[in-house]
Amino acid sequence: MSALLYRGKTYEPHHEAAPKACRVLNYHQQHYNTCREKAQRDLHPHLSYRGIAYVKDQVAPVITTAEARSRNDRQAYIAITRDLAEAQFKLADEELSRRLWDDVGERELDVERINNLLYGCSFHDDDVAMQEADEAYLKGRKG
Repeated sequence: MSALLYRGKTYEPHHEAAPKACRVLNYHQQHYNTCREKAQRDLHPHLSYRGIAYVKDQVAPVITTAEARSRNDRQAYIAITRDLAEAQFKLADEELSRRLWDDVGERELDVERINNLLYGCSFHDDDVAMQEADEAYLKGRKG
């Protein structure tokens, strides 16, 4: 046994540390193992973060602050556009639409960008179509 240090004084433990029992925990229908060695073996090397796939053993790509802000911006615009489409086109709820447009004004979001997503994209539930419409708008605005 090794000597331990407590408040500047060394002492010898009188017993061995109890081994940790491995357990499988469930959270949101996912299974997790508490033993690190076994958990490392169980991990799948192909991972995904916000839709970007990467392999665990490879060096992660460097994401600049501008890229991260752009990605978060796009998600915010897509989310508010989906809410507006739901309120205006599906529910025909004037009060909810007004509150959402007030939120757009308070957050100082680009109204033309939202209108482009609302009327330039036919399927507001389709992530790829929304992203393509947003990218086309942003490229057209820059050029």
